[in-house]
Amino acid sequence: MNKTRIFWALTLVFSVSTFTFAREQPIELKKGCIKDHPIVAGETDPDLLNIYSQICDKKNKKNIVLQHELSIQAAQKFQAMGKNLKALQLVDQLREQNVQHSELTDVAFLAGIAIAENSLQHMRSQEMRYLKADSTYPAAKQLSDHIQHALPEPDTSDAKAITTSSIKQKKSLKINANNRNSDRHSASKESQLSRSKTISTPNKSVKKTPINTIAATKPQNGNPTVSGSSPFASFK
Repeated sequence: MNKTRIFWALTLVFSVSTFTFAREQPIELKKGCIKDHPIVAGETDPDLLNIYSQICDKKNKKNIVLQHELSIQAAQKFQAMGKNLKALQLVDQLREQNVQHSELTDVAFLAGIAIAENSLQHMRSQEMRYLKADSTYPAAKQLSDHIQHALPEPDTSDAKAITTSSIKQKKSLKINANNRNSDRHSASKESQLSRSKTISTPNKSVKKTPINTIAATKPQNGNPTVSGSSPFASFK
């Protein structure tokens, strides 16, 4: 019984170690694959080698669409690894095969930018010089202008959310203001009605005061005589 357990334990350990070794062992491309794709010669990245192992697989050789997709992935991998010249070389090969794809354009753009950036850093740090006014600077200025015209559209999702909330807030404020105005109008109408009732009601406590008039007497000779004047005034 103990011998059986030891045997199965050793078998399990051997199987696990063999699987781990096979997993850690780098992929080796066949000579025919490297001959057909010399651009991959000397590369050791497992992801890149895995892509080319699928490209060179006999089952996939007749699938042209899959071949192009894997080649695009290889170009992207070259660019991500910093192998920008190889990435551009592969992009040119695919374009010669009339393969047009936006991802290829992105690879070419990123690889070209990386090469230009490395050259500029070398120029400034090692050669201690600026761009030349008659050659390199106009080209860099033109590229910068083109990049400014090709800027991505701004993300307005947050702005839309803010605008929506502000519109709702404005509507709420407007409704509240309208309610306050209606309350004010109703209060004003009630005040006017109460005032009109007060004015139309007669005041019984106020008494009319009679107007005193001065009575004038008219004598027989036609000359008016005011009471209280001299009786001899008519003989003057």
